[in-house]
Amino acid sequence: MEKGNVSAQPSPIVMKATSKLSSRGQVVIPAEIRKTLGLAEGDDLTFIVNEDGEIKVEVTKKYRLSQLIGILKTNQPFRPVEEIRDEVYRTMGAKELKDGEEN
Repeated sequence: MEKGNVSAQPSPIVMKATSKLSSRGQVVIPAEIRKTLGLAEGDDLTFIVNEDGEIKVEVTKKYRLSQLIGILKTNQPFRPVEEIRDEVYRTMGAKELKDGEEN
């Protein structure tokens, strides 16, 4: 995420919601905020407090590997996992046989 210069002007309020601090120090993020930010279980939130006492929250999304499929471009066609696994086993087996012959 790219960060630019922050102006001295306060940012306009896009959404406002209220929550309470529990006796254990926990805060529930209101559903409308979670939905707007696309927050899900496992996402990391970083709280930043400036000199004026203003709090900002940065969200770091956690993605499942299955959500990242196709994110990188490649010139090679997709190969099924079973095909790749078989190739690895053949390669490992050939290496084992070669290592056995050398001893």
